[in-house]
Amino acid sequence: MMDSALSNANNIGHVYYFIIIPIGIIAYAAYMFFRLKGDRRRKQDWLTAHPNAAKVYIGKNNSILKKLMHKIQVISVDGEKPIFFTEKMVNGFFVAPGTHVVESSFSKTRPGFFYRSVTTTYRPSKQEITAQTGKSYNYTFDTESESYRFEELGV
Repeated sequence: MMDSALSNANNIGHVYYFIIIPIGIIAYAAYMFFRLKGDRRRKQDWLTAHPNAAKVYIGKNNSILKKLMHKIQVISVDGEKPIFFTEKMVNGFFVAPGTHVVESSFSKTRPGFFYRSVTTTYRPSKQEITAQTGKSYNYTFDTESESYRFEELGV
């Protein structure tokens, strides 16, 4: 009797590994496929409606180490979900020409002693930016003055 109970428990483990986990992986892959497809369509529709959009890079000129330790999270542009892009391993978002309100938060991590890192997070705040047709900009956070910077990139 004890042997059959162990055998059933062992079979449940096999069912878990060979049926339930693959179903979960397939469901997640399908979700990501449709989500990315929807994001691409949303971006294409937005760019069709705004062909003269400006690109705003997030920390474009930062070093690789700084990119790993400093993170700007853009929450919204004019109260709506931003249209993000990635270009040469640099993230950014599109804005139509004009003045916009960007809501973002910033966090920085510094390594500590004995593998303990210390992360400082600045709560979300809103910054007003002005973009011109077809230009590119860099959106960064200056840790010394604890303020955001928005500057035009040279070609």
